[in-house]
Amino acid sequence: MIDNKIAFFGVKSWERPIIEREIINLDVFGVGIFEEELQDNLELAKQYDIVSIFIYSKADKEVLDKLPNLKMIATRSTGVDHIDIDECKKRKVVVANVPVYGSNTVAEYAFALILAVAKKVVEAHQAVEEDEFSPEGLTGIDLFGKTLGIVGLGKIGANVAKMARGFGMKVVAVEKNPDLKIVKKYKVKLVDLETLLKESDVVTLHVPASKETYHLINRSNIKLLKEGSILVNTSRGAVVESESMIWALNKGILRGVGLDVVEEEDKVESMSLVMSQRPTKEDLQNVLSYHMLRDREDVVFTPHNAFNTEEAIERIIKTTIENIKEFCKKN
Repeated sequence: MIDNKIAFFGVKSWERPIIEREIINLDVFGVGIFEEELQDNLELAKQYDIVSIFIYSKADKEVLDKLPNLKMIATRSTGVDHIDIDECKKRKVVVANVPVYGSNTVAEYAFALILAVAKKVVEAHQAVEEDEFSPEGLTGIDLFGKTLGIVGLGKIGANVAKMARGFGMKVVAVEKNPDLKIVKKYKVKLVDLETLLKESDVVTLHVPASKETYHLINRSNIKLLKEGSILVNTSRGAVVESESMIWALNKGILRGVGLDVVEEEDKVESMSLVMSQRPTKEDLQNVLSYHMLRDREDVVFTPHNAFNTEEAIERIIKTTIENIKEFCKKN
């Protein structure tokens, strides 16, 4: 039996039965499964040696200070921008993520957003709900023959390229370390970001959140896009400056936007919550931008849901359990 006590935080209702089924194989001393995020119940969290969290649980210096017995963080995500990695290294807290769980899952969702914007699917559905059974004002565009720009040609981006070729699209991409087999297989043209923005009819983002990718798409370069283009983001919100999208939509540079993430998503649960935290000018602008994007007909907005399929959730949890088991074997 493993002596370490393990807790899962930020668990959704549909994740619980999978976790309960999989932890049987752990043979652990004690397991807790909680809906609350890590930072919301640190008194409880400090009882555990290992915590598993998702992206809405923050493991920054302030949180880590209150968890002196913590040995491991097993995040149920690929990205680790919600964790202070440097602080964890200082404290010898091991961090494990899920590097591959749904490269096809997120790619499919990205294309769902592309199609929803290009074909005005949401607006058409809303029209029928309002008893307007007419195609008036619902004219979309074909993807065939258009150019898709992929920012980040990793595992997800490669799947997007594969799908794009199936739609008869040309593909250009930005990637620091390209897999030349993928480039050749899907006839991808490698370019720099400026060229990609100028040549693409549709741009989709598949890069992690980092200092280098913060506001990668911004007011300075979004104007390079073709008039009437489409932008889709299923990566991390901070990769795109929200105000730049609003500006580009107003100018007609962007025909529409598909968003599964937005840079202010962790600040918009409610205005009262934001206000209670003594918001900065930036916080208030972020919330305003969120609402301005959410309420537009030319924006398809979903709640960070691209990862959320039955198959992907199962892969995420199984990999997380394996990460914990491997850690426990060595410690």
